[in-house]
Amino acid sequence: MRAALVCGFALLPAACGTATIEDAVPGASRSGVYPNLNIPQQAATEQLTAEETRAGIAALSAARAGQEAEGEDTTESDAERLRRLRESHSDAVLKEIEG
Repeated sequence: MRAALVCGFALLPAACGTATIEDAVPGASRSGVYPNLNIPQQAATEQLTAEETRAGIAALSAARAGQEAEGEDTTESDAERLRRLRESHSDAVLKEIEG
């Protein structure tokens, strides 16, 4: 078993040495050739129209207004319940820490 491990580790550098830069990055060894930067870029997708942009903004604004409206109905009893929970939780944690 030990001999197999030693043999395996001995072969690792040989496996790494067989790869060339051409195998990893084809065309990387073309020295003296500059890339042509004058080719116009092609968009990956179509751009949004002004109408699509306005529709998206309107949808997001409506969603924001809906979320803000949901948060306004918090009653005093909810606040009091959360306050009591906070106090009881801190007492329980202190008792656990102090042991």
